[in-house]
Amino acid sequence: MPFLIQLLQSLVVLLVAPLYAGVITRAEAIVGSKRGPSVLQPYRDLAKLLRKGSAVSDQASWVFRGAPFVAFACYLTVSVIVPVITNDPLPLAFLADLIGGAFVLALASFVISLAGLDTASPYGGLGASRASWIGSMAEPALILVFFTVGAVSASDNPYLMNHAIAGSPFALVLPTHLLGLLAFFMIVLVENGRIPVESPGVSTEITMIEEGRVLEYSGREYALVKWGSWMKFFLLSSVFMNVFVIPWGLGTSTDLPSALLAIPVLLGKLALCGLAIVVVDTSFAKLRFFRIAEFLGAAFLLALVGVATSYVIGV
Repeated sequence: MPFLIQLLQSLVVLLVAPLYAGVITRAEAIVGSKRGPSVLQPYRDLAKLLRKGSAVSDQASWVFRGAPFVAFACYLTVSVIVPVITNDPLPLAFLADLIGGAFVLALASFVISLAGLDTASPYGGLGASRASWIGSMAEPALILVFFTVGAVSASDNPYLMNHAIAGSPFALVLPTHLLGLLAFFMIVLVENGRIPVESPGVSTEITMIEEGRVLEYSGREYALVKWGSWMKFFLLSSVFMNVFVIPWGLGTSTDLPSALLAIPVLLGKLALCGLAIVVVDTSFAKLRFFRIAEFLGAAFLLALVGVATSYVIGV
């Protein structure tokens, strides 16, 4: 039974991630007084891209061809080690803790940046250098955020973190937890190219960060890249809601009905997270590129103060 639920959790990440991205895109369009694409548009895009062949630059090596598969595998790996629909460790959860999961996400970003440089495309190099610069500040902040929850739960295992927060609602209002929660939300925006860091869905040079480094991809490889980015968005949002905000409503690793019931509960949590992201996306102007460092510095300092606060109040 645990292996069946393990498979179910990965399938949820695979199949629902495009829907989550589609709903947010449609909601942002509606808030902007536009009709917007259908919430099922990401599925149509994937079906179209998977039927197409790929045009590969004659400057590209095996790095360019293999990067989408490595990145996609990294996101699948993270899907088996974090609590998405269960609050009990699944059979493959031993592969890594939250810190290890952050390194796996960093590996996915690293190989995509290498692929952007591999084609000798000016846009690929531009996007890769920008993404690497942002990642050099975002990844330490993300790891420090996990330390804030670890200070409250005395563990870096995401399932034990979930149990610690869910078992002590008082922990939700601790300064350490609240500062880590705010910092993690800022990191979710950064890691998924949302405003105020990047303009999602825009392919003009001045706003291209994530899109710039994958501009040379087409066909099946581009489908994997886009699908992987949606999975990353889904996973970070799930961790944010299941560990930081609403740690209740998850199933168990031995009860299939409870795991199935946790899926609509998860969708409800993600609706709240998506609403917060839509509010930010539609309420703030995009930052100038070199002011992104200030945004990430603020996230890092919030997490650092959260860790320091845990020692002051004796968490």
